[in-house]
Amino acid sequence: MLSVDILKEDPNEYKKYMTIQEQFEREGNFNTDINENSYDGTLPVTEDFEFIKKGIKNAFKHAIYSTAMRIYTNKICKLLKVEIKGKENLKGVKSAIITCNHISKFDSFTIRKAVGINIMFVAADYNNWAGKMGETARYTGYLPLSNKYSVMKKFNQAVEYYLNKGKKILIYPEQAMWRDYEKPRPMKDGAFHYAVKHNVPILPLFITFRNSGIVENGVELKYYTVNILKPIYKQAKLTDKENIEYMRKTNYTCWKECYESTYQKSLTYTTLDKSKINI
Repeated sequence: MLSVDILKEDPNEYKKYMTIQEQFEREGNFNTDINENSYDGTLPVTEDFEFIKKGIKNAFKHAIYSTAMRIYTNKICKLLKVEIKGKENLKGVKSAIITCNHISKFDSFTIRKAVGINIMFVAADYNNWAGKMGETARYTGYLPLSNKYSVMKKFNQAVEYYLNKGKKILIYPEQAMWRDYEKPRPMKDGAFHYAVKHNVPILPLFITFRNSGIVENGVELKYYTVNILKPIYKQAKLTDKENIEYMRKTNYTCWKECYESTYQKSLTYTTLDKSKINI
């Protein structure tokens, strides 16, 4: 059985991490990854990676691993006491690009709880783990990015295939994960590019925190609320380039409004060079 201990941070590492995070905000390095990502224990993502899984054997494995994912998701969300707001905004939304602030290695589980277990999710190639954990991810929607053109060609084909099948695809537009960071960060264009290209809406989610009262060595466990916000549709009167900017800015605005209404304070950054806040 899962214990709340798996959610706890090493206090020294956590404080060090938060210090770097504060420094990055002052410098305007909002999309810089603080984690030391490693390929140890992972499998290479090559042209042979099976982005699109078809056939009876794959369908059977998908069913088995989806069941395991559902069980693990429910346990994680129970430990985090996840609350979900705005489920009415899912009505009528089939294919979509999901955006969400990336604030924890567990946030994808809370997103699945809010939107549905069978979403696809985009992540870096160093998340292609070996073993059962990686196998579960590969059969429950993992779409790895790559710096190889041949692999990205297959990635793009998979995005089109799954959107045409009515799937929702999660893309973290802030790019890097910043643990327990309350504020929305400036976003990259990728998620909005795919929404415009394939004529699907953006479904923005924003995770906010609640105090748990569980404190260990000065570090408090945070409880999560997943806020499902109103979908964003591209505008017929705009060009593709203009729509990418429109959807990105609209997404940021709705995240900002959610942040300010939740925490009852105005959104401000410590960054001195405001040109680095690319909204």
